[in-house]
Amino acid sequence: MSDQKCRDKVEMWTSKLGKQYRKDEVDFNAAEAELNSIRNLPENKRCADCGTQGTVWSSVNLGVFTCMRCGSFHRALGTHISKPKGCTGTYLW
Repeated sequence: MSDQKCRDKVEMWTSKLGKQYRKDEVDFNAAEAELNSIRNLPENKRCADCGTQGTVWSSVNLGVFTCMRCGSFHRALGTHISKPKGCTGTYLW
């Protein structure tokens, strides 16, 4: 393979939602740090549904954080109502 072809071949990363990014431009640590800083705000430390301390899910279309139990209810509602995403994974939304 020529040097030019090696330089043109860029490794890509595909999100769970299907969008493609250049792998060298994706900074997982910065994205995780930003998410954790939002989760650690006083208003986001409690589940938006039941008030339990500790949030591990988020409904991205509703803009709320939920506990594990309520997050499972949001998953059961269907994505036309709530789009829940886990907050502890190593991927970008």
